Formats: sequence, structure tokens, C-alpha cells
Amino acid sequence: MNKTLSKPENVEQPDAAAGCSAPPCSVFAGVELRKGDSIEVLQTIPASHVDAVVTDPPYMIGAISTGDSSSKAGSWVDLMNASFWYREWMGECWRTIKPGGFMVIFSNWRSVPMLLKACADKKIPSTSLAVWDKDWIGPAGPSQLRPTYEMILFCAKDGAKIDNRSRSDVFRHKWMACHAGQSGHPAQKPVPLLKELVELVTKPEGLVLDPFTGSGTTGIAALQAGRRFLGIEADDQWHALALERLQSAADPMHAMQRQNDQALP
Repeated sequence: MNKTLSKPENVEQPDAAAGCSAPPCSVFAGVELRKGDSIEVLQTIPASHVDAVVTDPPYMIGAISTGDSSSKAGSWVDLMNASFWYREWMGECWRTIKPGGFMVIFSNWRSVPMLLKACADKKIPSTSLAVWDKDWIGPAGPSQLRPTYEMILFCAKDGAKIDNRSRSDVFRHKWMACHAGQSGHPAQKPVPLLKELVELVTKPEGLVLDPFTGSGTTGIAALQAGRRFLGIEADDQWHALALERLQSAADPMHAMQRQNDQALP
């Protein structure tokens, strides 16, 4: 975190930061949170502006365009049609990353084909496909194996380097129901997992972009790792929650005041 920054001041104004002119912005203590459609906001961010993208996008499970609406998986055509949306936001993210930077994207086994198709279309090199071992067994149908993992795609720009040469492609961080309970977001990832990823692909004071901020977990991890954060969120509920959580993470006094307010009768 930038040690020269003072306690957070929520600034809701169009001109709060350079390039932050289209959607409303909140800027405070190493954080810039923009509200709006991810692709539209990404188009306003300059090229080679961020050090890394670390994001957990919608997996598009059950997206139907031409297939059987009763099928959770949809058809192959449905998957490839969904890849067009991946292609657009991934291409914009790739443009914003500096040379030597990384794009790190969460996925599951159903959405991997969409990610790889988008990479191929945009000529984005996919350099590693890692496994997040949740140390937890999830629910499944009677014909399915119960899932214990998700996947993480790494894409590296020219000159990118992972300094920790002992790091394998399996990340073991326990997922528990309480993680979702911390924010109410159904897909919240553990902060320690995000923190490890952020530290792996950026240097201290680096700028991390998440175009699907959700409840703000990537931003919290970035702050804990001493990085700066640029987030985008379209949903009113999650934007408000992310703003509150990021303010609390940036300023412990804000978190204490929030707890005191909640404790009042």
C-alpha cells in the first residue's frame, strides 16, 4: 500500500482521477472503484496502465443461445457464443496491462473452453492452467463426481516472470461457507488465495485491476499485499458492498466505526 496516502476519503465525482470521467468513481488510499459495465469502463483505461489483472468473472454456466434450455451445460455452440463476450473483455484487459504483466482468471472446467477460445481469437498467450484445491468437497448430482477444485488461467505478456521458481500449479487454500457469509456474495474466494496470486504476479506498489470486483475481495487482497487496486463493478448491490469493504480494508478506523455503528441499538 502507498504509505504516503492518508486515511480514505470517499470521493464520488466524475473527475476524481485521471481517466475516471465516464462512470462514477470512488477514490481513496490506493483504491479506485468505478461503477459501470466492465467492457465500457475498460475502454476508458489507457493502454499499458496496470501491472496485472486478477479477476473472477462470471463462468457463464448454463448460458443458452441456440442449445437446449433444459441443459445446464448448453451446447458447444452456446459455449463458443459465450466466448465472444470473454473475448471482448479479455482483449480490453490485455490492452491495459503493461509489458511484463500478467492476466490471471478464475474458471471452472466448463468455462475453460471459452477462455481458451477467447485467448486464441485475441492472440493472448495462455501460459499456465493452475488448480485451486479447495480442501473442501462440494455438492453434485447423482451422476457426477463431487468437485473439490476450480481452475486459474495465467496469461503472460512478453518479459513476464514469476520470481518464485518453486511455485507449482496447484494452490491449496481451504474454502468454507463462511467465506461467502463474510459478504453474502455466492462466489467469494478466500482472501489468502487472492493475496498469494497478487504477490506472485506483481511487485509492491503495483496496480491490480479487477473488472468484475464483486464484493471486493481482490482489492482487499491487493491492499494487504501492499499493492494498489482499480476495480469495476456494474451491480449496485455489490458495488456498494465492495466500497464498504475496501474502505474498511484501507482504514482500520473506518472498520472500527462501522462495527460500533452496527452495535448501537
